[in-house]
Amino acid sequence: MKKNYAFTLAEVLITLGIIGIVAALTLPTLIQRQQFMIVQSQLKKAMSAHSQAMLQTKYALGIGNFSELSTVYDSKNKVYTYSKQLYEEYAKKMKVVGKCEYKITPRNYNNSNIAYVDIGGEETPHYLAPDGSCFEIILNSSTIGVTVDVNGSDKRPNQLGHDIFVFYVNNKDFLVPMKVQKNMTQEELDELPGRQPEDDEGGITANESGIEQSGWPCTAKNNQKGNGMGCAWYALQDICPDDPTKKYWQCLP
Repeated sequence: MKKNYAFTLAEVLITLGIIGIVAALTLPTLIQRQQFMIVQSQLKKAMSAHSQAMLQTKYALGIGNFSELSTVYDSKNKVYTYSKQLYEEYAKKMKVVGKCEYKITPRNYNNSNIAYVDIGGEETPHYLAPDGSCFEIILNSSTIGVTVDVNGSDKRPNQLGHDIFVFYVNNKDFLVPMKVQKNMTQEELDELPGRQPEDDEGGITANESGIEQSGWPCTAKNNQKGNGMGCAWYALQDICPDDPTKKYWQCLP
């Protein structure tokens, strides 16, 4: 008689169990990697879109250099004279379709604090672009900055350096990603002029905003509210700010 060979029910169940365990261990990593790839693609797309919008805004305003706008300050009203004109024209070029609402305040790079998400302030990106991303443009300290939440206010993690990135206009009128100047230690921050204790509600006083953003940090070892402002360059280059031998998206805190 010819024998028919087959797996027993126990062997099949054991095999399926092993496959299930392997899938459970590897699937979250694969999903996370896919999510990072999507955010990285969205970041590159945002960089391109906002670079074009900035150039179009310049031509629409009929100026030779953005310094013509960013250095004119109305000391009486304490605003940059042409800031409103700049914001309105930029919103047109980005084809704003609405306003972004954040149910939870964005966090900094290592999730140790709430975030100061733009240059000199703590406003969340409130312009809604057609692709679902959110952005903010601000003129402060003679610098034009653009903050972008590449996947919108409804999608987490809403953190600097994770899905929120900061750009600025350089002296050649190009929009460029922010890069760390220096990751400050707590001792260095405490020694900076203007350091003040927290206010009665536990918040940071107005004079603290510059200190909280000092150095444009991007590191897992820093608790500044502005930690993550200097991450955009590293994210686009896919270089870990704390360890150049690793990839950016592999070392997110």
